[in-house]
Amino acid sequence: MHKPAILNGLLVDLEFGKPDNSRFEELRTNLCEKLTLRVAHDPVITIRLEHLHFSQFDQIRNNMKTRDFILLSPQGTPWRSYRGVSRQQLDIFGKLLVETVRSADIPVLGICGGHQFLAMSFGADIDFIDSQFVGSSPETYPVHARAERGLTVLNTLRDDRIFGGVAKHPSKFEVMESHTEEVKNTPYPFVNLARSAVSEIQLITIPGTIVYGMAFHPERGWSENISGESDATAGEKLLRNFFNLVYLNRYKAL
Repeated sequence: MHKPAILNGLLVDLEFGKPDNSRFEELRTNLCEKLTLRVAHDPVITIRLEHLHFSQFDQIRNNMKTRDFILLSPQGTPWRSYRGVSRQQLDIFGKLLVETVRSADIPVLGICGGHQFLAMSFGADIDFIDSQFVGSSPETYPVHARAERGLTVLNTLRDDRIFGGVAKHPSKFEVMESHTEEVKNTPYPFVNLARSAVSEIQLITIPGTIVYGMAFHPERGWSENISGESDATAGEKLLRNFFNLVYLNRYKAL
């Protein structure tokens, strides 16, 4: 009988303010406890997460060397609110992330704010979905600003292995959204894989790598489905596909 395979990941907390290991309990619970992963006849895959704040960039740099993947967290503060020391620390981590993606074979997944930060680190513009707030610098998200929330239909823009069992291009799939800011342009060398009626850049990747940014929350809404299917939702399947790729990269080498 096979022993469980373990994937050790680094969750980089992008939330404004001080480090707080109590954040992202839903994300950790769903990934580490509820997500069932198995590749063919191989062992069950267990996910473990180390939590570090973006300001702890020295620890992040050392930690990356022993991790199977990097997870960039959601965050709930407008990016322009990161000023002074926080902005300096964010920029340092952004440069470290770019260096890591370009030089190392470490899979990366950015979720919601993490997706925005991944794109931003490679030169993309991030701003409000609502045009009346573009260029402004509020401390918190304006209550009445246009946002994309709830179960949302996305349209595929090209084929990718992340879509296995989810959608075959051209097709549609449903995910949970919760964002007021968005990626305004796809940075090189990324491509955009999906769009919605509200926000154009929803799922980015660097072709040939296991580096993905998801504007939506694949860890949410697993029991909600407009079409009434009893199978796993698209978000859960997308996460399975990502971690299956991480497993193959770790244990079998792509």
